[in-house]
Amino acid sequence: MRSKLLLIAAGAAALSLAACSQEHATEVKEGAKAAASDVKDAAHNIANDPDVKEAGTAIKESAKETGAELKEAAGEAGQELKQAGKDLKQDAKEGAAESKKQLHEATK
Repeated sequence: MRSKLLLIAAGAAALSLAACSQEHATEVKEGAKAAASDVKDAAHNIANDPDVKEAGTAIKESAKETGAELKEAAGEAGQELKQAGKDLKQDAKEGAAESKKQLHEATK
């Protein structure tokens, strides 16, 4: 009889723990759903915020202008490099001619 009583008490305790576990799992699940919904709403609000949209547009325009300025600067730098190359080539030709002239005069 005593062992039956212990068995019944143990069974009741196990059922009680299982019920608490299920209730806790349900609460956690509902909390997660609520949090996900809040995050979704916040993301939607941010995406539709006029200030955020305006900032995005400003960033795009700034990037476009910067790109154009960089392209122009690269073009100018390219022209300057081209001219420097021409000048260097001309200086080298003149230097070679002068060296040749001096060598010729020295061997006379």
